[in-house]
Amino acid sequence: MVSILTSPADVRRSVIDARQAHASQFRRMVGRSVKGFIDSSARWHVDFMNNVPAAVYRTTFEGKLVYCNRTFARIFGFDSAGELIGYPVIRLYRNKKDRGILIHSVMQRGRITDLPVALAKRDGSPIWCAITARGILDDDGIVVYIDGMIRDITGEIGEKGEIPSFNGAISAGNDVTMLFDMQGNILNVNSTGTALFGYSIDELRGKAMTEFIAPRQQELFILFISDILKFGSEQVVLPLKDRDGKVHHLDWHAMLVKKENRAHHIKGVARDITDRIAQQKTKSNKEKMEGVLEMAGGVAHRLNQPLTIVNNLLDEVIAECRPGDASYEKMKIVQDQINKMNEITQKISNVKKYAAMDYVAGVKIVDIDKAS
Repeated sequence: MVSILTSPADVRRSVIDARQAHASQFRRMVGRSVKGFIDSSARWHVDFMNNVPAAVYRTTFEGKLVYCNRTFARIFGFDSAGELIGYPVIRLYRNKKDRGILIHSVMQRGRITDLPVALAKRDGSPIWCAITARGILDDDGIVVYIDGMIRDITGEIGEKGEIPSFNGAISAGNDVTMLFDMQGNILNVNSTGTALFGYSIDELRGKAMTEFIAPRQQELFILFISDILKFGSEQVVLPLKDRDGKVHHLDWHAMLVKKENRAHHIKGVARDITDRIAQQKTKSNKEKMEGVLEMAGGVAHRLNQPLTIVNNLLDEVIAECRPGDASYEKMKIVQDQINKMNEITQKISNVKKYAAMDYVAGVKIVDIDKAS
């Protein structure tokens, strides 16, 4: 039966219904196409990440693996990446402190590149990996994930053998000479080093160098080792504590020692520059003092004249006011505040030493009361 449209309204309604039906059908077609594209894209991405030769991963800041590819799983002896989802990444570290240092480095620098770390496979067998990682921030600027890539460098680092020894000239030298492994554990120290640390050679062997470094500087030592492995040599100034807790600033020159073309240990030669650092600090404080005195003299001089004029004018105005008037009381308050400014100016002109106080956000300002 054929429907006959009897009015213009019927025609318009028919056209609208047809357009709506066509639009609905088009949306369904597009939806299926987009879903198919997304599914295809997701499968491609997963396949791509699983087939790249590099091992990639993501962990939460707390240390749970939320993603890794097939290469990552194979390096650590797992059959599939799925077995590692939710796995505590700390179990992969031979030295648990290394992850703390790695996280601290990422937070301080934003990223790390090729940091050598001693790790362990699923069955506990040792493995060395170079880790490149960066922090992923949320909207508040807080690190929530660590994204990284690792390379198996076990073949570049030799197994521990006999303890390396010094020749007589090095052992008796005036500089501290130390040998340590790629994890930063002390292998040997010359007599100058044992005298500086206040420990015997037997007490020092096997100790981690980080035990003698302040926590805030431990990251610097780990990166120092990393650079030695990458470039073959490196120089850095590290503060080390002796047996009595005294800090010595040592200027280290270190080089990588290979055996059978594999990294075997690190040889470091250091000169104690504690006195030089102290002299530089004294010179810096002296320069600060000179700057404070120059500033204080200039500020006091520039303030004295306008304050004198204001004081004289206030005296005249107050003399013309009668006690009890509202303006009189206000002018007395102003005069009290001006007198306080006079006192501050006097203290500034009497500054004799450098003394600082905490202000806000870690900023320090001159403590005028203690400096005058």
